[in-house]
Amino acid sequence: LKLDPVTAHPLLELFKGDTVVQCGLYQRRDSNPKRFNSSNCILTSKGFSCGQHYWEVIVGTRNHWRVGIIKGTVSRKGKLSKSPEHGVWLIGLKEGNVYEAFTTPRATLPLTARPQRIGIYLHYERGELTFYNADSPDELSPIYSFQAEFQGQLYP
Repeated sequence: LKLDPVTAHPLLELFKGDTVVQCGLYQRRDSNPKRFNSSNCILTSKGFSCGQHYWEVIVGTRNHWRVGIIKGTVSRKGKLSKSPEHGVWLIGLKEGNVYEAFTTPRATLPLTARPQRIGIYLHYERGELTFYNADSPDELSPIYSFQAEFQGQLYP
């Protein structure tokens, strides 16, 4: 999957053919309704409205990250409400040691290993979104699953 530079918050820089993102210096960018202006987010250029999909995100040894999916209709202006009730399904790491699922209330995830590669499996019709520790390609370890009734386009 390629990342969509039009959606990128001004602090996010893209590399390697729009497949790698990192925080950098603030960049002046055109005002665009698709661009996140407050939350450090970026979406992929392709969304999903049906089917089964699997992709992986290399988070490496970073101490802070969030990955997941968002409904295409979610406002990208102002602070992003990070919960399934608001069309946002995420897991993340903060402070280098606290893994959490962005539910209401947030759920702390009891991970013993520190994954550097996160696998994400979406089964749209079943309403399933599952995150995996994908460090070992032969053995995916489930981290967390969301159940939801998906509608419309979803973007990683």
